[in-house]
Amino acid sequence: MNDKDRLHLRQLAGTYAGYAHSDVMAQRRKKWNLHNGLREHTFPFHIEDNGTYLRDLTPALQCEDPACRGLESQLLYALISFERINDDRIIPDRFVVDWATDVSNFCDDLQFTRADDGHGGNWGYETNKPIKDIDADFGKLKKRTQTLNRPLTEQNAELAAEVFKGLLPVVVGRCGSFYSDGITGKAVHLMGMQELYLQMAMNPEAVHRLLTFLAEDNMALGRWDEEQQLLTLNNDGNQGYCSGSSQFSDEIPGRTIKPGEPIRSTDRYGYLEAQEAAGLSPDMFAEFLMPHFRKSAAKFKLMKFGCCEPVHGFMPHLRELNGLRKVSVTPWCDLEKLAANCPANVIWSRKPVPLKLCGTTFDAAVFRAHLQETLDIGAGHFIEFVFRDTNRLTGQMEGRVAEACRIVRELTAHPEGAKP
Repeated sequence: MNDKDRLHLRQLAGTYAGYAHSDVMAQRRKKWNLHNGLREHTFPFHIEDNGTYLRDLTPALQCEDPACRGLESQLLYALISFERINDDRIIPDRFVVDWATDVSNFCDDLQFTRADDGHGGNWGYETNKPIKDIDADFGKLKKRTQTLNRPLTEQNAELAAEVFKGLLPVVVGRCGSFYSDGITGKAVHLMGMQELYLQMAMNPEAVHRLLTFLAEDNMALGRWDEEQQLLTLNNDGNQGYCSGSSQFSDEIPGRTIKPGEPIRSTDRYGYLEAQEAAGLSPDMFAEFLMPHFRKSAAKFKLMKFGCCEPVHGFMPHLRELNGLRKVSVTPWCDLEKLAANCPANVIWSRKPVPLKLCGTTFDAAVFRAHLQETLDIGAGHFIEFVFRDTNRLTGQMEGRVAEACRIVRELTAHPEGAKP
């Protein structure tokens, strides 16, 4: 790291630390903590960028060293998100460096073809579906292995420690979990959704065998992370793990951890999903997936379920999961049925229709009415709003993003956490 890179990164880190220790961030932590602990209806919310919004508004990288540029990009993403989106996103008061690991493939024949979106990114993908017959092609599957690169991890940690010296503590640890790794997504990648559904009817034992292999592979990698003592607590607001939600909570770890004692997965927040199960009946969901989800959920203290799948029909089964605290409530979810089936101690992580925010035009009245519908139907439930799949949100939409944040705070009567 040369002097120019060091000075620039220190300036960014100083701003980052200032935001992390600000009164605004303290309000946001309290807001999420009360909500996540089911103590007060504070209606926190996040707006994510799935278009080019942040890229359009982020200044060009200045660092020369590749490792410095990686850290600069990470810092700028957090800073620009805070400065340009007045939601309840938390900047943690520590900086976490993940362990550098390489994971082998579970099928060497699996190939992805991604489409260029015309804006410097990718838009969707398709796979070559190498599993044509589960029984005949089962030999193509391999148990994954994980390799820990300690020298690279130490290099990344030393860089972060130098940049944040005197500003924020730097810790090395893994916030995510292989126990949360999906199984339905992998199955669809291997054989396609239509064929997977057909085989559930025509050759259910083979599908059970496939899903069991994928689930046990996840469990083995999750155990490896624990055995290698790679885990860190994940309740301080680090994003990117629970499908857009924040797991800030004083209920975790729920025990006294002595200095030097390793973190267990059961000290942490977990996440499970099966968005490719959207077309399954509740009975098939219970038969093919719940046995695996029950085992995975037992690895967490608290957890969230769901991504894009409508959960209203699955709720009687999801309620069996250990530590279930949140469910993802997508535009495809029947809110009336969910209200009837979802207990009051399970939070609605509501994902509004993305085009209400990022469509060709923005109608504030329509946007407000859409959110109000959730608040009305879900009255009495704990509700958070997570705006995801905001394609194509661009930098030119900055004004509507600011208006959307103002509307959410006004509608919920919870302005705390707003920047002055």
